[in-house]
Amino acid sequence: MMIRRLRKIVSRKKDNALKDEVFTYYTAFYDPSAKEPHCNCKICPGPENNLELLTIDHKRKRTKKDNLSGTSLYKYLKENDYPDGYQVLCFNCNFGKGLYGRCPHLWKDNRNGS
Repeated sequence: MMIRRLRKIVSRKKDNALKDEVFTYYTAFYDPSAKEPHCNCKICPGPENNLELLTIDHKRKRTKKDNLSGTSLYKYLKENDYPDGYQVLCFNCNFGKGLYGRCPHLWKDNRNGS
């Protein structure tokens, strides 16, 4: 039981290191002055930089063959030399973009009648 728990802890640390590496690459790709991963949305009020609240966004609509997420996606991105078409977004920006086609931070102007 103890060995299984230790393996899980080691695995989680490796996954977090990979996530940090991938997110740092894609953050720096769009913001060369960045010192840590953050949301690449240009109008995100944060920008959010809590790694647990960030996600990789497929800039184009996903296809069935491109249906990777989590650690599988991070491994794919690293093994394929960080291909174009991905960016770091916070969950709010990513969810709103996926559901409504655009970031929810853009909605403020429309609600105020501006």
